[in-house]
Amino acid sequence: MPSPSTTAKQTMTVSVVSHGQRSLAAALLAQLASLGNPAIARVVLTHNLPDADLPKPAGANFELVQLHNPKPLGFATNHNRAFRHCATTWFAVLNPDLDFRFGDPFLTLMDAATATPDIGVLAPQLIDPTSQRPELPRGLVTPWEIARRRLPGWRPPAKHAWLVGAFLLLRAEAYRDVAGFDERYRLYCEDIDLSLRLQLRGWRAVVCPDALVLHSKQYTSHKSLRYTYWHIASLSKFWTSPTFWHFLALPRRGTAPSNQAPYSSPKQGD
Repeated sequence: MPSPSTTAKQTMTVSVVSHGQRSLAAALLAQLASLGNPAIARVVLTHNLPDADLPKPAGANFELVQLHNPKPLGFATNHNRAFRHCATTWFAVLNPDLDFRFGDPFLTLMDAATATPDIGVLAPQLIDPTSQRPELPRGLVTPWEIARRRLPGWRPPAKHAWLVGAFLLLRAEAYRDVAGFDERYRLYCEDIDLSLRLQLRGWRAVVCPDALVLHSKQYTSHKSLRYTYWHIASLSKFWTSPTFWHFLALPRRGTAPSNQAPYSSPKQGD
Protein backbone atom coordinates (compact mmCIF):
# COMPACT_ATOMS: atom_id res chain seq x y z
CA MET A 1 0.00 0.00 0.00
CA PRO A 2 1.19 3.58 -0.55
CA SER A 3 3.53 5.16 1.93
CA PRO A 4 5.62 8.34 1.74
CA SER A 5 9.05 7.83 0.25
CA THR A 6 11.95 8.35 2.63
CA THR A 7 14.41 8.92 -0.20
CA ALA A 8 15.58 12.53 -0.09
CA LYS A 9 17.20 12.59 -3.53
CA GLN A 10 14.64 11.93 -6.24
CA THR A 11 16.36 10.06 -9.08
CA MET A 12 15.06 7.94 -11.91
CA THR A 13 15.94 5.07 -14.20
CA VAL A 14 14.62 5.32 -17.75
CA SER A 15 13.73 2.22 -19.78
CA VAL A 16 13.56 2.40 -23.59
CA VAL A 17 13.03 -0.54 -25.94
CA SER A 18 14.17 -0.36 -29.56
CA HIS A 19 12.70 -2.73 -32.14
CA GLY A 20 15.39 -1.99 -34.70
CA GLN A 21 14.46 1.71 -34.36
CA ARG A 22 18.05 2.87 -34.19
CA SER A 23 17.48 6.43 -35.40
CA LEU A 24 14.48 6.98 -33.11
CA ALA A 25 16.31 5.54 -30.09
CA ALA A 26 19.38 7.68 -30.79
CA ALA A 27 17.23 10.80 -31.10
CA LEU A 28 15.50 10.03 -27.80
CA LEU A 29 18.83 9.51 -26.02
CA ALA A 30 20.02 12.85 -27.39
CA GLN A 31 16.84 14.54 -26.13
CA LEU A 32 17.27 13.01 -22.67
CA ALA A 33 20.87 14.26 -22.59
CA SER A 34 19.86 17.74 -23.74
CA LEU A 35 17.39 18.08 -20.86
CA GLY A 36 20.33 18.22 -18.47
CA ASN A 37 18.08 16.84 -15.75
CA PRO A 38 20.27 15.55 -12.89
CA ALA A 39 17.44 13.28 -11.72
CA ILE A 40 18.00 11.01 -14.74
CA ALA A 41 20.61 8.69 -13.23
CA ARG A 42 20.50 5.76 -15.64
CA VAL A 43 19.02 4.92 -19.03
CA VAL A 44 18.49 1.26 -19.91
CA LEU A 45 18.20 0.77 -23.68
CA THR A 46 17.01 -2.69 -24.70
CA HIS A 47 17.72 -3.79 -28.28
CA ASN A 48 14.86 -6.18 -28.97
CA LEU A 49 16.22 -6.91 -32.45
CA PRO A 50 19.90 -7.43 -33.37
CA ASP A 51 21.72 -4.10 -33.41
CA ALA A 52 25.02 -2.61 -32.32
CA ASP A 53 25.33 -0.43 -29.23
CA LEU A 54 24.42 3.21 -29.69
CA PRO A 55 27.02 5.80 -28.63
CA LYS A 56 26.29 7.72 -25.48
CA PRO A 57 25.23 11.26 -26.44
CA ALA A 58 27.74 14.01 -25.88
CA GLY A 59 27.12 15.82 -22.61
CA ALA A 60 24.92 13.07 -21.17
CA ASN A 61 25.23 12.93 -17.38
CA PHE A 62 23.39 9.64 -17.04
CA GLU A 63 24.77 6.09 -17.12
CA LEU A 64 23.80 4.24 -20.31
CA VAL A 65 23.15 0.49 -20.00
CA GLN A 66 22.43 -1.41 -23.24
CA LEU A 67 20.81 -4.84 -23.25
CA HIS A 68 20.64 -7.18 -26.25
CA ASN A 69 18.00 -9.87 -26.61
CA PRO A 70 18.95 -13.08 -28.46
CA LYS A 71 15.28 -13.24 -29.54
CA PRO A 72 12.50 -10.63 -29.42
CA LEU A 73 10.63 -10.36 -26.13
CA GLY A 74 7.34 -8.70 -25.25
CA PHE A 75 6.82 -5.15 -23.97
CA ALA A 76 6.16 -6.34 -20.42
CA THR A 77 9.15 -8.67 -20.23
CA ASN A 78 11.55 -6.09 -21.63
CA HIS A 79 10.60 -3.39 -19.16
CA ASN A 80 10.52 -5.82 -16.22
CA ARG A 81 14.08 -6.89 -17.08
CA ALA A 82 15.15 -3.27 -17.36
CA PHE A 83 13.70 -2.68 -13.89
CA ARG A 84 16.30 -5.08 -12.50
CA HIS A 85 18.77 -2.25 -13.17
CA CYS A 86 16.65 0.27 -11.24
CA ALA A 87 18.02 1.39 -7.88
CA THR A 88 16.31 4.79 -8.00
CA THR A 89 13.12 6.33 -6.63
CA TRP A 90 11.47 6.46 -10.04
CA PHE A 91 11.24 4.18 -13.07
CA ALA A 92 10.27 5.75 -16.40
CA VAL A 93 8.98 3.71 -19.33
CA LEU A 94 9.38 5.55 -22.65
CA ASN A 95 8.67 4.75 -26.28
CA PRO A 96 11.38 5.79 -28.75
CA ASP A 97 8.85 7.89 -30.74
CA LEU A 98 8.56 10.76 -28.24
CA ASP A 99 9.43 14.42 -28.76
CA PHE A 100 10.23 16.75 -25.84
CA ARG A 101 9.91 19.98 -27.81
CA PHE A 102 7.61 21.45 -25.13
CA GLY A 103 10.27 21.21 -22.43
CA ASP A 104 11.29 18.78 -19.70
CA PRO A 105 8.18 16.81 -18.67
CA PHE A 106 9.97 15.07 -15.80
CA LEU A 107 10.22 18.26 -13.75
CA THR A 108 6.44 18.76 -13.68
CA LEU A 109 5.72 15.05 -13.15
CA MET A 110 8.15 14.66 -10.26
CA ASP A 111 6.91 17.85 -8.58
CA ALA A 112 3.33 16.53 -8.70
CA ALA A 113 4.30 13.10 -7.41
CA THR A 114 6.52 14.38 -4.62
CA ALA A 115 3.66 16.48 -3.28
CA THR A 116 1.26 13.50 -3.35
CA PRO A 117 2.92 10.30 -2.09
CA ASP A 118 0.01 8.00 -2.96
CA ILE A 119 0.55 8.60 -6.70
CA GLY A 120 1.99 5.39 -8.11
CA VAL A 121 2.17 6.30 -11.78
CA LEU A 122 2.03 9.54 -13.75
CA ALA A 123 1.89 10.39 -17.41
CA PRO A 124 2.25 13.64 -19.33
CA GLN A 125 -0.44 14.98 -21.61
CA LEU A 126 0.36 13.30 -24.93
CA ILE A 127 -0.04 15.51 -28.00
CA ASP A 128 -0.96 14.15 -31.42
CA PRO A 129 1.62 15.41 -33.95
CA THR A 130 -0.91 15.70 -36.78
CA SER A 131 -3.71 17.56 -35.04
CA GLN A 132 -1.47 19.14 -32.37
CA ARG A 133 -4.28 18.36 -29.93
CA PRO A 134 -4.14 16.45 -26.64
CA GLU A 135 -5.11 12.80 -26.77
CA LEU A 136 -8.58 12.16 -25.35
CA PRO A 137 -9.04 10.68 -21.86
CA ARG A 138 -9.14 6.89 -21.89
CA GLY A 139 -11.96 5.14 -20.09
CA LEU A 140 -12.03 1.51 -19.08
CA VAL A 141 -11.78 -0.60 -22.23
CA THR A 142 -14.81 -2.90 -22.41
CA PRO A 143 -16.49 -4.66 -25.36
CA TRP A 144 -19.54 -2.43 -25.01
CA GLU A 145 -17.42 0.72 -24.75
CA ILE A 146 -15.63 -0.16 -28.02
CA ALA A 147 -19.02 -0.56 -29.70
CA ARG A 148 -20.35 2.65 -28.14
CA ARG A 149 -17.47 4.70 -29.56
CA ARG A 150 -18.78 4.03 -33.06
CA LEU A 151 -22.24 5.39 -32.33
CA PRO A 152 -23.31 9.00 -32.93
CA GLY A 153 -23.09 11.22 -29.89
CA TRP A 154 -20.30 9.29 -28.15
CA ARG A 155 -18.30 11.43 -25.76
CA PRO A 156 -14.97 10.60 -24.12
CA PRO A 157 -14.88 10.15 -20.33
CA ALA A 158 -14.03 13.11 -18.12
CA LYS A 159 -11.02 11.34 -16.56
CA HIS A 160 -8.45 8.74 -17.52
CA ALA A 161 -9.07 5.26 -16.14
CA TRP A 162 -5.62 4.11 -17.30
CA LEU A 163 -2.38 5.58 -18.62
CA VAL A 164 -0.73 4.90 -21.97
CA GLY A 165 2.51 2.90 -21.90
CA ALA A 166 4.20 5.27 -24.35
CA PHE A 167 5.31 7.41 -21.38
CA LEU A 168 4.91 6.32 -17.77
CA LEU A 169 6.70 7.64 -14.71
CA LEU A 170 6.31 5.00 -12.01
CA ARG A 171 7.21 5.15 -8.37
CA ALA A 172 9.63 2.22 -8.01
CA GLU A 173 7.95 1.26 -4.74
CA ALA A 174 4.59 1.00 -6.50
CA TYR A 175 6.06 -0.96 -9.41
CA ARG A 176 7.48 -3.51 -6.98
CA ASP A 177 4.19 -3.59 -5.07
CA VAL A 178 2.34 -4.98 -8.11
CA ALA A 179 5.31 -7.03 -9.43
CA GLY A 180 5.64 -4.86 -12.54
CA PHE A 181 3.99 -5.54 -15.88
CA ASP A 182 2.15 -8.82 -16.37
CA GLU A 183 4.35 -10.77 -18.78
CA ARG A 184 1.45 -12.90 -19.96
CA TYR A 185 0.63 -9.97 -22.27
CA ARG A 186 3.07 -10.08 -25.18
CA LEU A 187 1.88 -6.80 -26.67
CA TYR A 188 -1.09 -4.52 -25.97
CA CYS A 189 -3.11 -4.08 -22.75
CA GLU A 190 -0.04 -4.30 -20.47
CA ASP A 191 -0.44 -0.60 -19.68
CA ILE A 192 -4.17 -0.93 -19.01
CA ASP A 193 -3.60 -3.93 -16.76
CA LEU A 194 -0.78 -2.22 -14.84
CA SER A 195 -2.75 1.00 -14.34
CA LEU A 196 -5.73 -0.90 -12.97
CA ARG A 197 -3.68 -3.16 -10.67
CA LEU A 198 -1.92 -0.14 -9.20
CA GLN A 199 -5.28 1.51 -8.46
CA LEU A 200 -6.63 -1.70 -6.96
CA ARG A 201 -3.68 -1.62 -4.57
CA GLY A 202 -4.53 1.95 -3.54
CA TRP A 203 -2.05 3.84 -5.73
CA ARG A 204 -3.26 6.74 -7.84
CA ALA A 205 -2.78 6.99 -11.62
CA VAL A 206 -2.55 10.62 -12.76
CA VAL A 207 -2.18 12.54 -16.02
CA CYS A 208 -0.45 15.91 -15.59
CA PRO A 209 -1.91 18.36 -18.14
CA ASP A 210 0.98 20.80 -17.68
CA ALA A 211 3.57 18.24 -18.84
CA LEU A 212 3.31 18.05 -22.63
CA VAL A 213 4.97 15.44 -24.87
CA LEU A 214 4.54 14.86 -28.60
CA HIS A 215 3.76 11.21 -29.35
CA SER A 216 4.02 9.87 -32.90
CA LYS A 217 1.78 6.81 -32.63
CA GLN A 218 2.77 3.86 -34.82
CA TYR A 219 -0.65 2.14 -35.21
CA THR A 220 1.14 -1.14 -35.92
CA SER A 221 -1.98 -3.25 -35.36
CA HIS A 222 -3.67 -1.37 -38.23
CA LYS A 223 -0.97 -2.47 -40.67
CA SER A 224 -0.12 -6.07 -39.75
CA LEU A 225 -2.32 -9.15 -39.30
CA ARG A 226 0.12 -10.53 -36.73
CA TYR A 227 -0.16 -7.42 -34.58
CA THR A 228 -3.93 -7.39 -35.03
CA TYR A 229 -4.02 -10.96 -33.73
CA TRP A 230 -1.89 -9.98 -30.70
CA HIS A 231 -4.21 -7.03 -30.05
CA ILE A 232 -7.35 -9.18 -30.09
CA ALA A 233 -5.67 -11.90 -28.00
CA SER A 234 -4.59 -9.36 -25.38
CA LEU A 235 -8.06 -7.83 -25.18
CA SER A 236 -9.57 -11.27 -24.69
CA LYS A 237 -7.06 -12.05 -21.96
CA PHE A 238 -7.73 -8.71 -20.27
CA TRP A 239 -11.53 -9.07 -20.35
CA THR A 240 -11.36 -12.49 -18.69
CA SER A 241 -8.85 -11.40 -16.03
CA PRO A 242 -9.62 -10.86 -12.31
CA THR A 243 -8.09 -7.39 -12.65
CA PHE A 244 -10.75 -6.32 -15.16
CA TRP A 245 -13.67 -7.65 -13.12
CA HIS A 246 -12.36 -6.32 -9.79
CA PHE A 247 -11.94 -2.86 -11.31
CA LEU A 248 -15.32 -2.98 -13.04
CA ALA A 249 -16.93 -3.68 -9.66
CA LEU A 250 -15.57 -0.50 -8.05
CA PRO A 251 -18.25 2.01 -6.96
CA ARG A 252 -16.88 4.65 -9.33
CA ARG A 253 -15.17 3.24 -12.38
CA GLY A 254 -11.68 4.64 -12.85
CA THR A 255 -11.11 5.64 -9.24
CA ALA A 256 -9.91 3.08 -6.71
CA PRO A 257 -10.77 4.16 -3.15
CA SER A 258 -7.82 4.64 -0.81
CA ASN A 259 -9.17 1.99 1.52
CA GLN A 260 -9.45 -0.61 -1.25
CA ALA A 261 -8.66 -4.07 0.07
CA PRO A 262 -5.23 -5.40 -0.96
CA TYR A 263 -5.31 -7.07 -4.35
CA SER A 264 -2.86 -9.85 -5.16
CA SER A 265 -1.00 -9.32 -8.42
CA PRO A 266 -0.75 -12.22 -10.85
CA LYS A 267 2.41 -14.28 -10.88
CA GLN A 268 4.87 -12.98 -13.45
CA GLY A 269 6.71 -14.98 -16.05
CA ASP A 270 10.44 -15.63 -15.96
